[in-house]
Amino acid sequence: MASPLKILEQVQLLEGQLAAFAEELDRLRVWVEELTEENRKLSLENAHLSDGTKTHAMEKGTVTSGEAARVLGKLYEDGYHICNVNYGGLRKGDCLFCLQSLQRSG
Repeated sequence: MASPLKILEQVQLLEGQLAAFAEELDRLRVWVEELTEENRKLSLENAHLSDGTKTHAMEKGTVTSGEAARVLGKLYEDGYHICNVNYGGLRKGDCLFCLQSLQRSG
């Protein structure tokens, strides 16, 4: 049979592990909250872009290829991806895929 001192050491070890798990769980909770907020913002932004595109299309009717290239160029300048990989997402720096799309459409 284990001595009471050995059992106490095991309990203290488990308490330490539980505290570490609780800290990790708190960090994960904060991270999930941040990701959820970012997702909410991006969803709103995406809806806004989609509404703007629909409104523009309804106002203009048929869009010429030159006008489409101009609109894509404006979106890219405004900081959004126009490539098929990340279309509509916020852009940080230049994107080779977007630049290639601009060259093809221009």
